[in-house]
Amino acid sequence: MSKLKIRLLLVCMVLGLGGAAVIFRLFTIQVLDSKRYSERSRNQSQLRQILIAKRGTIYDCNGKMLALTTEKKIMLKPDGTKAGARSTNRIYPLGDIAGSVLGYVGRDGYGLGGAELAFDNYLRGEDGWIILQKDGKNQRYRKIGLPERDPVPGDDVYLTIDANIQKITQAVLKKTVENFKAKGGWCIVMNPSNGKILAMANEPSFDPNFTSMYSIAERQNRCISYTYEPGSTFKVITASAALQEGIKKEDDLINGNNGRYEIFHQVIRDHVPYGFLTFTKALSYSSNVCFAQIANEIGNEKLFNYIKNFGFGIRSGVDLPGEEVGIVHPVSAWSGRSRVTVAIGQELSVTLLQISLSYAAVANGGILLEPVIYDKIVDSNGKIVDSAKYKPVRRVLNEDVAKRMRTMLADVAADGTGKKAAIEGIVVGGKTGTAQKPDSGKYSRWRSWSSFIGFIPADKPELLCSVVIDEPAGGEMGGVAAAPAFNKIMTQIISHPELHYAEKILGKNDVASQYEKTDEITVPDISGLTKDSAEKVLKKSRIQYQFAGSGKTIMYQAPRAGTKMDKTRMLTAYFDNSSGKERIVPDCNGKDLRDAVNLVNINGLTPYIIGFGKVKKQFPEAGTMMRAAEACTLICASD
Repeated sequence: MSKLKIRLLLVCMVLGLGGAAVIFRLFTIQVLDSKRYSERSRNQSQLRQILIAKRGTIYDCNGKMLALTTEKKIMLKPDGTKAGARSTNRIYPLGDIAGSVLGYVGRDGYGLGGAELAFDNYLRGEDGWIILQKDGKNQRYRKIGLPERDPVPGDDVYLTIDANIQKITQAVLKKTVENFKAKGGWCIVMNPSNGKILAMANEPSFDPNFTSMYSIAERQNRCISYTYEPGSTFKVITASAALQEGIKKEDDLINGNNGRYEIFHQVIRDHVPYGFLTFTKALSYSSNVCFAQIANEIGNEKLFNYIKNFGFGIRSGVDLPGEEVGIVHPVSAWSGRSRVTVAIGQELSVTLLQISLSYAAVANGGILLEPVIYDKIVDSNGKIVDSAKYKPVRRVLNEDVAKRMRTMLADVAADGTGKKAAIEGIVVGGKTGTAQKPDSGKYSRWRSWSSFIGFIPADKPELLCSVVIDEPAGGEMGGVAAAPAFNKIMTQIISHPELHYAEKILGKNDVASQYEKTDEITVPDISGLTKDSAEKVLKKSRIQYQFAGSGKTIMYQAPRAGTKMDKTRMLTAYFDNSSGKERIVPDCNGKDLRDAVNLVNINGLTPYIIGFGKVKKQFPEAGTMMRAAEACTLICASD
């Protein structure tokens, strides 16, 4: 074979092998490893972008927004336009109102405190995603046909908090702390019959719009995360045990021993020396000496069992993070004097929520409840996915014993240490407390917790309020520092026209209302009706009525629809004053609150009440011209 043929054969072989190699490589890439290379291609030309779900809104019990999410969104077009973005921002429109209850959200969108954390699984929703195409310049655009999944918005949470009650509570608490130059304060307002928390306030307060300005400690809800010695407010537990066990009756005499009781070479003292006191007056005057003797009759084991039974030393079960347990030492760890000191609220620690619930048990007839902080949870389609339920834990007192305790507590406000909590026309039940703070193994003389816990009306409570003032100047007692705050909070709640507690509470304390009225009518609903339509309904129901305002439809009625009213009472229907005409401010000075409110409403203005009793001042002054529906402030006080 010639050299030329050999060379040609070698070239053909090389070319053949090269072609075979190329074909094999192509087969490997396109067939054997096609999935891997397709994935690499997609990664280089496509991008998966997360679509963050809109966080649910938090409302108060009346549907007022407490926390909401705003977002900016740029739509992506399929024509090659550059991809846009979405940013979200959590806003708390009422600022520091209920800030420590609401909590806050971190940069990653997860709840980090309060209700934001407690209900994070509901609020957060479910993120979606889209696939974006990338070109050689790394520009991103949307392409039709690529897979995607829409985000699912978070659920909305409706709390039991009432924004109006919360505002009142925080304002009074802040003013009280300022007036007494105190370190701080905490307050809870709740419905004792169902455990719903209507307000939970801390001072200093916390604004979740500016989380970075506060330390971790300042963001906490001290109503559940701070423990303190309750002092004499704890005597309610001791007194309840004595009544329930038949150890004491209301009129039993106890020797006050001139204000001294010696135990293990230490002396228990009263702030005022007493002789013989009845059991009721021993509670009213908060006699440590008398309660030391009562504790000795109850005994260690029984007293400890009542303490545990009333819910101390365990978490209450509130749906909020950060709740403390408190300290209740077992009987085996008690010293010789522990029985006495525990009975008067020392040698143990509680949260304000724990002791509030113990008073709620007395108020509601003897049932310890789990507290309720939310009403319902609603998804983006309006479907209720969860709702709060009445949560009784156990019976701690017989109904009759609870009723007798309420009568004894009413004497505290009427003739005892809680006189400054008394409200004109309403029977208040409650107890004061002053607990010195521990200091280097002793109790401080000037640093204390001053408290008052009470409910109204005492016979059938609708509202319970507990107040603690932390280190008031001069170590002021609970009857001086905390009881007036209770009075102001309760009177402003009763007086607030949007809260409708005046009819519930004042009616129950009217002497005539103690007897069943046989001549009552159920008030019909006339809201939204025209004058002619409303008159037909009212005449059919044989109700006396009057109209206020000059609008076309009825905006508001008093009494409310569904309530019971005497036939002799007048129903007032208020029209929507949409005409915008100016009104003359009436003269309300010296008038009773109810008459003044009606007078303001009849003149087409909105009453805003501060205090309770008769009107002492008003703003603007009588004769001033105001636009319809503007607020006229009535400052009231008892004579």
